[in-house]
Amino acid sequence: MKEMVSAVVLLGWLMAILLVYGLRLRIAVYFLRASSTDQEHPRWLRLFVLTVFLTGCVWGAGGLLMFDGERPEQAAALAIVLSGVAAGCVTMLSALWWMVLFFILPIAIPLQLLFIFSDAPTHTMIGILLGVFVSLLIATSHRLGRLIHNNIELRLTMAARETQLIESENRYLSIFQHSPLGVLHFDRNGCVTDCNNKLLEILSIDPARLQGVSMRKGADADVVSAVQNALDKGAGYYEGTLLMPFLSNRAEGTPVRAFFNGVHSVDDEIVGGVVIVEDFTERKRNEEMIYRQANYDALTDLPNRRLFIERLEALCGKKQTETQRGLLMFLDLDRFKLINDTWGHATGDDLLVQVARRLERCLSEGDMAARLSGDEFVLLAMFEEETEATLEARAERYMHEVQQVLSPPYRLASHDTEVTPSIGYTCFTTADCDHEEVLKQADIAMYCAKTEGRARLCRYQPWMRDKMQ
Repeated sequence: MKEMVSAVVLLGWLMAILLVYGLRLRIAVYFLRASSTDQEHPRWLRLFVLTVFLTGCVWGAGGLLMFDGERPEQAAALAIVLSGVAAGCVTMLSALWWMVLFFILPIAIPLQLLFIFSDAPTHTMIGILLGVFVSLLIATSHRLGRLIHNNIELRLTMAARETQLIESENRYLSIFQHSPLGVLHFDRNGCVTDCNNKLLEILSIDPARLQGVSMRKGADADVVSAVQNALDKGAGYYEGTLLMPFLSNRAEGTPVRAFFNGVHSVDDEIVGGVVIVEDFTERKRNEEMIYRQANYDALTDLPNRRLFIERLEALCGKKQTETQRGLLMFLDLDRFKLINDTWGHATGDDLLVQVARRLERCLSEGDMAARLSGDEFVLLAMFEEETEATLEARAERYMHEVQQVLSPPYRLASHDTEVTPSIGYTCFTTADCDHEEVLKQADIAMYCAKTEGRARLCRYQPWMRDKMQ
């Protein structure tokens, strides 16, 4: 335009446009230096809209100053340049599509009016086309603004989901590594892919030996079944002592409880599984301790009254195809109170322990000796193939053998001391017995043995009940 417009107008317009852009640059620098909280203040948006409007006004003023209706080539060039500038702002300002209006309209309206009201017929056509072009720019800006907003929203959503995913992974890793339970991952083939440190501690194994090992080969059948159930049905369970070829001796003796669960893909297909393993060692130890405390005598380590009664009750209440015959012995130590009073309770306890060990020597498989209370012991012996006719003689021989085992002197307080037992016994059959009655009969027989002068062996007879009463 230098040959068509005076230099003063061109330089004045150039200075104006540079000042406006310099102002916008200055505001941008202040904005970038501001804090994130300050950047959210509405004044920055108002300043931006104002400077955009000023820029559009300067470009529009350029169109007014440089337009010459008598020179069609100059007017056409001016229209092309200003239309291009207007179109170029669409991509930059469409994030807020309405802001395009503050830039395009100050440029297009003055120029469009000049073309429409010009005497040249081609200028009128250019003015109309310029109006259509501006309308298309506004529509494009509106649509582009929606695309930009959707893209920004999608990016923010993806960023938020990625953050949530990272937080979820970190949370799971924290639980995975610091869980008080062992955690193990396996793939679709049942091969181990990962495990936490607690599982390595439970199994007492190096991680290199566990990685890639198949839990379907060489493992306990119940473990294989639990893995298969997790892969087929989504859940499996195992409880017991692990038996796997790659484990150390300690791990093979470790009682565990394991929950197997399938891991689903996006398509809801099971692609592997996870196992939660709980070490049962301490629990089993506590259970065994509680069981022994509840069912065994603390001094002699023999079954106590409770466990013995349960066994006798189970025998008498058991329905069998073949009738079993048994013998129940009731034993009481003579002058036990005198030993306690003379040598002390420690010596009396020592005597009870020695009697318990001798009774254990008399037991066969299926027999039981127990301490009921104080110096009272019982012995239960079962005879598999005895008939009613031979039971009497077999029981008498057995009781004499027990009496011989108990008769040698006991070592008490550094002395060999003879301690005699009074023993009563009764025979019974499991088909028609009552456990309370059987125990009562043996007790009555023992009482009769004591009243006859101690150190006696008596078999229960019905007349003894009347005599005792």
